[in-house]
Amino acid sequence: MSLGSGFIVDSGKIIINLHVIEDAAFGYVTISGETEKHKLEGYLSVDKTNDLALLSVPTLTGNSIEINENKPEIGEKIYAIGNPKGLSGTISAGIISGIRNFDSEELIQITAPISPGSSGGPVINNEGKLIGVSVGTLNSGQNLNFAIPTKYVLKLIELPTTQITKLNMKSVAKKNSQSNLGKNIKEGLEIINIEWEREIFTDPYPKNLQGFSIKNNLPYEINKVKLLFILRNAQGQPIDAFEYNALSYDFIKPFLAKFVETGPFNDIGRRRVGKIKKGEKLEIRILDFTIKE
Repeated sequence: MSLGSGFIVDSGKIIINLHVIEDAAFGYVTISGETEKHKLEGYLSVDKTNDLALLSVPTLTGNSIEINENKPEIGEKIYAIGNPKGLSGTISAGIISGIRNFDSEELIQITAPISPGSSGGPVINNEGKLIGVSVGTLNSGQNLNFAIPTKYVLKLIELPTTQITKLNMKSVAKKNSQSNLGKNIKEGLEIINIEWEREIFTDPYPKNLQGFSIKNNLPYEINKVKLLFILRNAQGQPIDAFEYNALSYDFIKPFLAKFVETGPFNDIGRRRVGKIKKGEKLEIRILDFTIKE
């Protein structure tokens, strides 16, 4: 199950974050304060770069939100509306603290809190007009929350929509992680270029982990990266795992990557994870990191 927020832009049409419904086979929509479930028929158009989707919910009626087409001002009072942790219709106040660029795409930095379930919710100004769409937060910072500007919402609405595509986001090409703003904002970093060394040149297995690169997708220098190594068998089940701290002193500059050399793990508890056998897969997750002040 995936929970998100959205808002009406026309009769039977709502905007939401694409990542909320990605890989979904079905879904429904409820209006805050009501119990009636409206079937989500599918999507009319998507913007994979900016993590937006225009959905078709034919039985859904209500007032369309008014969209502010002007660029918001830093310091302006705003309100984020959504369903954080399933708490329907939550309103949080804040201000616009900055306008940022990630991979050449623009995001609005806000102080209004955002939690899981808030994704896709409207961010409005004092006049009740839409100025952005909640997309994510940086868990490693303090009150670093982001919204997608309305200019991308307007572009999506203006796209020609002649038919409804059934709700099965597996039919939509997977987003490149470098352009997936929702994911980058929540994780901030990504693992790239895992390097292995074979024990015997003529036999590709077992392979020893030599290192990997961490790419920084944020406009800040970061370090003290906490990682989780998970070794999975051929059936995808985890068979071993441990936490690993990298880059305690070195920093990764904005939008660059740094190679972390591990070599074969010497600790008995870690040695198995650093040596992969045929059919197995090593997964490296980013748990936390620090932003340089």
